This record gives sequence, C-alpha cells and structure tokens, in this order.
Amino acid sequence: MPTLPAHPNVDQLRHQAKDLLRAAKTGDPDALSEIRMVSERVTLDAAQLAVARRYGFASWAKLKSGVEARTLELAEQAIAFCQASVNRLGMAVRMLEATPELAGYSFATAVVLGDAARVDDELRRDPTLATRTDPRWGWSPLHLACASRWCQLDQGRAEGIRATAQLLLDAGADPLAATAGARANWTPLRCVIASANSGQSNRRLAELLLEHGAVPNDHDLYLAGFAHDVHELLPLLLAHVPDPRATIEQAPAAPISNDDVESIRLLLLAGADPGRYRDDDGEAVPIVWAAVRAGCSTTLLDLLLAHDADPNAAGPDGDSPFRLAAAAGSTAVCDLLRTYGADSEGAGVALFLSACLRADRADAQRQLAQDPRLLDRLGELEHGALVRAAKSGDSKAVALMLDLGFPIDSRGDDGGTALHAAAYVGSANTISLLLERGADIEARDTAWNSTPLAWAAVGSGYQPDDDPAADWIATVRTLLAHGASTDDITLSPDDPKPPSPEVAALLRDHIDAHRG
Repeated sequence: MPTLPAHPNVDQLRHQAKDLLRAAKTGDPDALSEIRMVSERVTLDAAQLAVARRYGFASWAKLKSGVEARTLELAEQAIAFCQASVNRLGMAVRMLEATPELAGYSFATAVVLGDAARVDDELRRDPTLATRTDPRWGWSPLHLACASRWCQLDQGRAEGIRATAQLLLDAGADPLAATAGARANWTPLRCVIASANSGQSNRRLAELLLEHGAVPNDHDLYLAGFAHDVHELLPLLLAHVPDPRATIEQAPAAPISNDDVESIRLLLLAGADPGRYRDDDGEAVPIVWAAVRAGCSTTLLDLLLAHDADPNAAGPDGDSPFRLAAAAGSTAVCDLLRTYGADSEGAGVALFLSACLRADRADAQRQLAQDPRLLDRLGELEHGALVRAAKSGDSKAVALMLDLGFPIDSRGDDGGTALHAAAYVGSANTISLLLERGADIEARDTAWNSTPLAWAAVGSGYQPDDDPAADWIATVRTLLAHGASTDDITLSPDDPKPPSPEVAALLRDHIDAHRG
C-alpha cells in the first residue's frame, strides 16, 4: 500500500483523483478496476474514495483529516526538531531517526542539518529566505545554522553547516545581526561559541564569521571559557579583539570557575587587566578574592598576582583573600599571598584550620595550647570549615571540630549545614556522626529552603565524587531511620534534579509504606 508523501497536500490528492477518473473514462483497465473496487459508478466521488482507500483511509473525508493532522504534526515536530538541534542534540537525533522526513520538511530543517545542496536550491528560488527572521524567536537562518549542534557528530556535518552559512552570507545574511526577545543580543558568532559548551566547536564556522567582520566582545570570550576546546577557540577569538585590555572584564570568570590556568594565561597575555574584573553575575569584584573563594590553585593565583592583581582587596563580604584562604585552611595559598605582600593577620587561624581539616588532633590541640584565645577569633566564615570537612566525607575531621566546639549548625555554600553537605556527597558515616551529635535533620538551607534529605536525593542523581566511599542508599536510609520528613520529596518525572533510580525507588517505597 502506498504511503502519504512527506508533505501531503489535499489539492495534489484531488488531482490524483481527477487523473484516476479521466484514465478510467478513457478505458484504462487498471484505473477502471481501482474505481470498481469501491463503487459501481465511475464518478469523481468514487475516484476520490478509491484514492483514499489507496492510502489506507476509509473515506475521502478521513483522508483529508489525516492529511491535515499529518501536516500539523510535522510542522510542530519540525519546530521542536530545530529547537532540539540547538539545545538537546540527543533528542534531535532520536526525532530524526523516528521521522526521517523531517530532514526535507522545510528550509529551517535543511539549515540546521547543514544540507547545503538543498539550501542552495531553496535560495535560488527565493533569495529572501536568507534574511527572513523567525517571528517566534527573532533568529535569522544564519543564527540557526551557527547554533546547530549537529556539527558535533561528524566533520561532514560541520562542513555542511559551514557551507550553509557561506550560502546565507552570500545571499545577504548579516554576520553582525543581533537577536531580540528572550535571548537578546545574540550574534551568529555567539551562537557558534555557546554551542561548544556541549562538544567540539565548529571553529571553521567561527573563522568564516570573523572573516566577514564579526568581532568578539567580552561576553563572547566568557562563554568561550566553557567550550570543550577552549584552548583552541579562545586564542582564535582573542586575535580578533581590537583592544583586549579595554574589552576583557568578565572573560576571566569562566577559567576562575574551572581553575583553568591556561585560559587565564591566554587572557593575561592578550592584555587583560586584573584590576578590571566582573564575576559570573557581571558584578565588579576583586579578582584575587574571587579566585581564592572559588578554590583556585596556587598556579592560577600566582599568574594573577604576577600581573599586579591586588592581594589585599576585600570582596563585597568584607573578607580579604588571606582570610578566605585561612578559613579554608589553605596554608599554601596563605604563603603565596604573603609572598606578594598580603596582610597576613590570621596566619595562626590558617594553620589551626589546616590541622582540623587534616584531622590532626595533636597539632590542633598544640596550637590551642600555644594560643588559648584562638577559638574566640573564629567567626562564621571559619566555622564553615566544618561544612567543608563534611562535604569531603571526612568524619574524623568533623568529629575533631565538633569536639573543639565548632557549632554543629555552621553554614557553608548555599547556606547548607554540615548535614546538608554530607547528605549531598552520600557520606553515610558522617551523617550518622552528625545525627548522634544532635544535628537538625529538618534544617533548611538558605538558597533553596531544602532539607538534608532533599540534598541527598539530588546528590544521588548528580553523583559528586567528593567522598570516595559515597553511598546514597545508606545515606537516605539513615536519614529516613532518624525520622526525616519526605514532605518535600515529589519524585515527579519532570523534576529537573531527579534522584538516582535506586534512591527514587527507596523513597517511593518509604512514602507508600507511610501513606495514610
């Protein structure tokens, strides 16, 4: 039985019925036989019914409804396919496998797939397609080609997308055009850069845009810092920045987030001024403070300091880089900061917290004996060392700090307690210790207002490797055994941060057992 074409059209089907009727009336035996199978009369209605039956429909009316539904379905699928090709390549691949006709459905699907031959044919028929903006998103075809992630599957796709972009540029597409709407100010170059956060960038496409006058700005350089091939992409972009010293502000925030020494080196060599720095949120903060707070290596910090970054500038919280390093027990960072002239007040605190985080009870007690008022100088920032120890699953360090008087409700990142941190990394032993010492099992963090049980569920899905002996099943069981409430646990299939399947099953069984 024949199947409907990729783009079924009712008018074309009407022509098929008229052709069938005409052939039957001129005595064509096959045409006459096809009509006789559905009616004794050789009429247009009979021919239309025969065409409907040819495609597996009971009537002409049902064929028309099927065509309309198919047209609407494909149109909606094509939109979703283009979106997935930009944001969720795996889904786009599955969609194309399930519905191959999507590839030939529209000019947009040809563009996003890098089907240069078809794009060329379409542009020859209608050159205005190259500059026609999609009213839903404000994106031009060039934006769509540059944002496509199909280039990450194989080199052939990458070359096809580059050739498609070249055709669009030749037809008048603007390489500098910026989008409006939800994603305002996105240029084709930014689309290329952003797509590289999930795989290899299409650098030849970036080169094409740069050859046509595209100029990277600070935010483009920042996004490039998260590219999979950042150390190849970033130098390419930097070579086309007219005045790096005046341009670069937020770009170093990406390598500071990732402790990426090479990218910091590239930015500094290009002329970045460490005195002009903005963080991931675009806020102006001291760069050394930001790097210490992010836990960057001494190698990265040394690069910043060697380029005249201020070792003493305090952040918006009032804490100096040295105090942050001291609170983290990082004696190596403290030593480096001192080398560059940082005020070293609090060096004793750094040594003490370093001993605590190493679970070196003898060293910690020795320092307290030498400086009996040392504990009195610890504030909330220093008490956060308890949370850091819990996050690494180091129950010995946690026990030592609790014995020395660290508050069990001390807060760390995202306002979570030590119990939150231990739950997230799946440290069942630390969970047991903290609960035995009186930790609040229903404490809420200050970022998401979530309990330790919720953190354990999320952690089981992300599987952080902070604790080598992580066991989220044991962690969740321990929390549940101590009476943790499941009121905040939804187990929704739409949850953006779902637990692991094993933890989800455990929570579901517990909830079902206690329902009613």
